Parts: sequence; C-alpha cells; structure tokens
Amino acid sequence: MKKFRFATIHLVLVGLICFGILVASLRLVSSNTGRLVVFLAVAISVYALLFFQKKGYEESDLERIERLNEKTELSLKHLLDTMPVGVIKFIPDLWSVEWFNPYAELILADQEGDFSTSLVMDILVSQKEAPAAICDINGKKYSLTIDYPGGILYFYDNLSEVRAGEAVSATSPVIGIISIDNYDDATESLADAEVSRLNSLIVKFVAEFTQKYNIFYRRVDMDRFYFFTDYRVLSQLIDSKFTVLEEFRQEAKDFDLPLTMSMGISYGDGNHDEIGSIAQKNLNMALVRGGDQVVVKENDEHKDFIYFGGGTISTVKRSRTRTRAMMTAISDKIKLVDQVFVMGHRNLDMDALGAAVGMEFFASNIISNTYAIYDDKQMAPDIERAVERLQNDGNSQLITVDEALKKVTNESLLIMVDHSKTSLTLSKELYSKFTEVVVVDHHRRDDDFPNNAVLTFIESGASSASELVTELIQFQNASVKLSKLQASVLMAGIMLDTKNFSTRVTSRTFDVASYLRTLGSDSVEIHNISAIDFDEYRVINELILRGEKIWKSVIIASGTEDKTYNNVVSSKAADALLDMSGIEAAFVVTKNSQGNIAISARSRSKINVQRIMEEMGGGGHFNLAACQLENQSVSEALLLLKEKIKEELEEE
Repeated sequence: MKKFRFATIHLVLVGLICFGILVASLRLVSSNTGRLVVFLAVAISVYALLFFQKKGYEESDLERIERLNEKTELSLKHLLDTMPVGVIKFIPDLWSVEWFNPYAELILADQEGDFSTSLVMDILVSQKEAPAAICDINGKKYSLTIDYPGGILYFYDNLSEVRAGEAVSATSPVIGIISIDNYDDATESLADAEVSRLNSLIVKFVAEFTQKYNIFYRRVDMDRFYFFTDYRVLSQLIDSKFTVLEEFRQEAKDFDLPLTMSMGISYGDGNHDEIGSIAQKNLNMALVRGGDQVVVKENDEHKDFIYFGGGTISTVKRSRTRTRAMMTAISDKIKLVDQVFVMGHRNLDMDALGAAVGMEFFASNIISNTYAIYDDKQMAPDIERAVERLQNDGNSQLITVDEALKKVTNESLLIMVDHSKTSLTLSKELYSKFTEVVVVDHHRRDDDFPNNAVLTFIESGASSASELVTELIQFQNASVKLSKLQASVLMAGIMLDTKNFSTRVTSRTFDVASYLRTLGSDSVEIHNISAIDFDEYRVINELILRGEKIWKSVIIASGTEDKTYNNVVSSKAADALLDMSGIEAAFVVTKNSQGNIAISARSRSKINVQRIMEEMGGGGHFNLAACQLENQSVSEALLLLKEKIKEELEEE
C-alpha cells in the first residue's frame, strides 16, 4: 500500500485545526484543568500524527532502496546478457561451471552448438599453470581475467582485426627501411663506372617511387634508404600489395643484375624511436626470410606480421665474415654455460640430425658437457640406423629427450637447429626448461620465434642446416676433427635437402661438401644409412599413384582417412611428384601418427609454397615447406589446401 506523505498545505491545515480546537476550548471549557487536558490531548495528537508519518517515511525509503536494487539487478542481468564480454561463474573447489552468459555460450560452443565445459576447464587449468593476459579460443585471441577465489572468468575480444583497423588513424606515423638485396655481391666484380651507373639506377628508382606517393626519404648507405610517411599512404601500398617489388626486380633484370628489394615497415601511435626500432626488426625478418619482400607490423605486441612479396627463390647470400663472426659469438656464449643441448625439430630428418651432431661436436671443442638430443619414441628407419651407428662410433654424445630433462639446469644453453618455430621443436617440455636459446637454421623466419633467443644464425640462402653447421666448424679450426661417421651424417643431411646436389646448391655448398669429403665422408656409409626400406618404398608409390593434377602444373596426392604415414614418406612422395615433367608444385596430404594432418609441399621456381604453407600455419622455404593441421580430416585439409593454392595462383 502506498504511504501517504504530508505536504506543506497539509501541515498548515493541521496547524489551523489545532488552533481552532484550542480557541474553542477557551470559550467552552471554563476550568483551567479542563483547558490543560484539551491542550495535552491536542499536543499528543499532533505528536502521534508526526511520529507515524515519520515511520511511514522510513518504510517508504526502505521500499525505494529495495526497488532501486531490483532495477539495478535487472539492468545488470540485461547487461551481462547483451554485452560482448564472456562471463563464466565456476566453483573453484569442484572445477565445475555454475553459470555463463550468452556471449560466453556463443564463443565456447562446440560443433553441435552446445556449451563446451571441457574447453573452459582446459583454459582454467592452463592459466593456473602459466597465467597469460591473452588466450587463444577456437583460433581467435581474447583478453583474459580470472578471479580464482571468487570463481569468475572474464574474457573479451579487444584484439579484433576490425577494431584494430578502425583504431589506426590515417595520420598515424609510418617509418620504413628499404634494403637492396645482394648489392655487395652485384658490385663486387663491377668496374667503378658500372657501380656508379648502378647507384644512379637505384637512386632514380627510389626517388620516383617516393615521389609518386609523396613520401619523404633519405639515403643512409649505398644500399639502404629510410622513408617517412603516414598510414594513409601505407594503406595504398598495402592495397597494391607492394607492386614496387616486382617493378624493381624487373628493372634490375633489364640491366642483367640479380638485385631485389626488401622493406621493413612499422606504424602506429607511440614514440617514433619505438616505431623505427620495430621497422628495423621487420627488415631483418624480411632478409632472413630470403629477401624480395616487405614485412609490416604495427607498434603493438598483440598485432601480427603482414607479409608481401617473396615471389623469388632466396637470393640473399651470407658472407664468410658474418659466418666467422657468428662462430665467435656462439663460442663466447658456450663458454659461459655449464651444459649445451642441441635439439632439432619434431620427426627428425637427416638434416636435423646431422646439424645436431655437428653443433654438439662444435660445442664439445669448448666445454665437455654437450649433448645432441633425439626422440627414441619416434624415429624414422634412416634416423634409427644413423643414431645406432653414431652411438657405436662413440664420438658423439647422443641422449634421449627423457635423459636431457634430467640433466638440464638453469645454467644450460639450448641450440635449436634446422628450425626456428617453437611449435616444431622436438620437445616443448624440454624447450621450456631453458632461459636462453641459440638458433641455427636455414628456413625463413616465422612469427612463432623463440622469445629467449640470444643469438640467431638464420641464412635462408643456405642449402641446409648441415651446411651452416659445417661452415661454423670450419671457421672454428679446432685441433680435433670430425670423425668419418660424423662427416658422413652431415653430408647425408646436405644431400637430403639438396636432393643429391640437384636443387638449392651454391658454390658454398660444394665447398662444404669438399671439406667433409677430406674428413672421410663415405658415400657407401651414407647410402647404407639413407637407403629406403622396401615397405617405405611401397607406401611412397601408393601415395604417388593417388596423385591428381588439380591445375596444369600442380599435383596433389593424399592418403586415406584410416591410414597414418610418417613425414619422411610424405616428403619423399612430394619430391618424386615434383620430378615429373611439367610439374611446378607438388603437395602430399596425409594423416600422421599424432592424428594431425601433415602437408608436404615442393615447388620448382614459379610457385611460392612457403607462402601457401604459412597461410595454413606452417612454413619453410620458397620451394620446400610443410604444415600440420589439427582437428581436421584429410578431405577437409584438401579443400582448404586447394583454396589457398588457388589464391596464390591468382595473385601470381
């Protein structure tokens, strides 16, 4: 029932009534006692009236507060149901979900559309073990906050690409660095007059390019330019997919010069020195990925790299001076640690094993506690034979992953060979034990790079990791030499990645091979180690027979859904398909022993399979790459692969 409240007029009326009663009592009541009684009665009545009205006010205020609380609860519930923030209430002790809002249900729904409680549990457990501000949910990144005592999980999508694009102002500063690839090699044998003509060509091209987009630039070295502009201009270059790379390549080709152009570009809000520093890192990444490309990244650690170009085989050449400097730097680092562990990628191949054995030998010339790691639970037949021979040889310290986990200390150093992606390393558990890592690789650098890498020796122009490691050993010039078997394993690694010296070879490759031959590298031993088993050969041919020409020069072979294949078989099948007449690219799609879909990709010189594999979460070289897909069937992977190949061919 609604409470009655006195207004001012009501108080005036009550006062007039009381006054009238008192005046009437003076006329009607003659005795003083009677008048006193009337006066007290009026006073008590007024007091009672005011008291009960006060109580009415207090009850009304309480009701009002309750009503406001009810409205607030309804508003909060509506907000939780409609805002783009996931809220999940869980019971900490029981680790069970108690309540979730519609947005959380939308994001965490499984394929059948039901809320995935198991995914929530996985997130809670992983965040408990390794807290992180960013979490990946179904392939998309979200900011995450968990109140474990209160049992509440919040996540929201503040990393959306759409909002990221909208957040960039057209006037945001952009800093870029242009590098002319292979300038030193191109001018090494030219006469002064020809060098002057080449410099004029480069300056003229860069000047015309910057003038076209009204970009300010300055030349800081014979082969290096800095430029400054805003995001409006950068967006135009992105829309054009940096056709300037192809234009420069064509102009250099007209002058019969093997020159290409690379750029590192950064933009965004913040200090200009931070933007410039990121631009320099982007250029370094473009160069280690093989040159002839542009790497763009915003000045924000949550933003991803954007790649353009990379349309030619790696031509950026390493110098002997850089190799000698890296040898010295790695040696100095090894002197400061107690143990060195050398580890290749998952599913070791001969190049990864050879590089691991070579780096273990390199490190053993500096300190005694050095180990090359292999996985005894997963070895291809050729790797198993090689490991057995190396153990019998007794010149290499090979240990399993489990043995390495027991030995590693806080003062140990990890050397990653033949890979630079943490997701591909032989053992992520072992990798996580190290605070410092050295990377020696010949694949193009990708996003998933070790954050704790203190030294990086990545040369995408090298034929193999075994070639790079052998060069480091050459420059070390130690009194102890590689054994015949160690030299043979390193040579086998080079032969694997060059297909017996038929692809990706340079004069440096033959120099290294000659050095290994002088140390006793035995072709018979290499053949015995690398020989194909009959059963493996039969499976390779089964895959080849399942090949299908999807486009005129592209062939794809796939395994069956119910059969698993090892990566060596898939890669050898892809190599065999590429050897066929008229084929520019070959892909083999199979299911591996982990239940994932593995794709091996090979190409000659016109199709960049690395770019295709990167789009699918993998990587590699221009003409040799691979990837793995989780939670997909062979048929689904084939559809996705064909779509990516079509996009690449249309772009080319």
